[in-house]
Amino acid sequence: MAIKDAVRTIVEALVTHPEDVLITLETDEDEKIRINISVNAEDRGRVIGRQGKTINALRTVVKAAAIKSNQRINLKVLDENDGLEAGNNSSDEEIGTYEE
Repeated sequence: MAIKDAVRTIVEALVTHPEDVLITLETDEDEKIRINISVNAEDRGRVIGRQGKTINALRTVVKAAAIKSNQRINLKVLDENDGLEAGNNSSDEEIGTYEE
């Protein structure tokens, strides 16, 4: 999927340990796609950014792609160790929908 590759490219450029970047996709019964981002614990702050500005910018890019491809996409940053959501700025917020 092109969106997954775009997210991977952007995240790998932000982190100091690009070999630890793991991007996974999940699709639920409503055809909503969830992109999970897992990075080295040292890099989570770089991906989220101050006051969540970096992850929100990434969500904006993904939202544009989601609207163009008529999809619903959620983006989440996961904790490397146990898969828990990292901080308040990585909420499971729906970021891209297209409805007419």
